[in-house]
Amino acid sequence: MRRIKKAIIPIAGYGTRLFPATKAVPKALFPIIAQDGFAKPIIQLIIEEALTARIEEVCLVAQPHQVEPIADYFSGVVPAAIREKAALAMQADRLAEIGERLHFAIQAEPQGFGHAIYCAKAFADGEPVMILLGDHLYLSETDVSCAKQLVDIYAQIGTSVTSLDICDESELHLNGIVHGHRGARLETAPTGTDENGHQRARLQTAPTGTAENRLFHLTHIAEKPTVDVARETLRVEGLSSQQYLCNFGIDLLTPLLFDILEHHYRDNIVTHGEIQLRDAMAELIRREGMGGYRVAGRRYDTGNPQELLKTVLAFAVHGPYRDAVGRI
Repeated sequence: MRRIKKAIIPIAGYGTRLFPATKAVPKALFPIIAQDGFAKPIIQLIIEEALTARIEEVCLVAQPHQVEPIADYFSGVVPAAIREKAALAMQADRLAEIGERLHFAIQAEPQGFGHAIYCAKAFADGEPVMILLGDHLYLSETDVSCAKQLVDIYAQIGTSVTSLDICDESELHLNGIVHGHRGARLETAPTGTDENGHQRARLQTAPTGTAENRLFHLTHIAEKPTVDVARETLRVEGLSSQQYLCNFGIDLLTPLLFDILEHHYRDNIVTHGEIQLRDAMAELIRREGMGGYRVAGRRYDTGNPQELLKTVLAFAVHGPYRDAVGRI
C-alpha cells in the first residue's frame, strides 16, 4: 500500500452565492481568523489541514483567472516592513513553503465535482490521492486533525476510505449519502470476484474500540438522493429514522478512481447533469471496496453567506479572541 502524498482541492466555482465580493477576490482567498490568531484565506486553511496528514504536494483545480492571485499569495513575497516583525516573517516563510508544494490544473468549464477531479489526473500520475472540498473547513475534536484521522484509518484498512458525518433527512439534497455496516473492516488484499470478474474485498470482524466503532464497510453511495430513495436503500442500523451517513468532505481514493472518471467523462455518465465524484466512488465500492470513517470533528461550509458566518464564529470561539466574540 502506497502512502498518500498528493492532495487535490477543486476551487473552480464562480462563487455566485457570495457575489459581489467574489468579483473582487476569489472565494478561496476570503479570510478567516484561524485558531492561531492569524487571518488566513480559506484555501490556506484547507491546505494546512492536508499538510497535517503528511501530504507533500497539492493541486488546486481552478479557473484560469484564479491562478495568478492564488499563486501570488503563496509566493511569500512581502514588503520589507512585514519581515521586520519576526512573527509575520514566519508567516511569509510558511506561504513560500506551501507555494513550493503547489500545482494547478485548469477546469475551464464546470462540469461537476467528478470532472474537476478528473482534470487533475496528470497530477495524480497513478498514485492514490486525498481529495478535499474547496469550501469546507474542519475543527477536530481531538489532538489529531480530521485529515490525519482519515489517513490513519487508510493505513489500517489498506483501501479507499471516505470521511463520514451524520445528517438529517432534510439535508439529503445537500450531501452525498452512504450506506454501510458498522464494526467491520476490509482486508488489505481484496479477494474473490463478482459476476463481472471484478475483485471484491473480503470482510472480517473488527475488534471493538473507539476508532473501530466509527468505522464502516460501505456498500452504496448516492449523490443528493431523494427522500424516497434514501428511505428505501440508505438507512443505516443504529441511526434514527431521520438520520443518514453523509460525506464529511475528505476522501482518500486509489488510482482506479481516475480510470472510472475517464470512463464517465468519455461516455457522458452524469447525475443531475454533471460528472459526479460520488458516482465514481460507487463504482470503486463495487470493484475494490471502501471504508467509511465517522470523523471526530466538525465541518464548516464557507460557500454561502449563512454558512460562512457560522464558520467565522466557530473559528472565533476556538481561537485566542473568543472573549471578543462574547462581547458582541
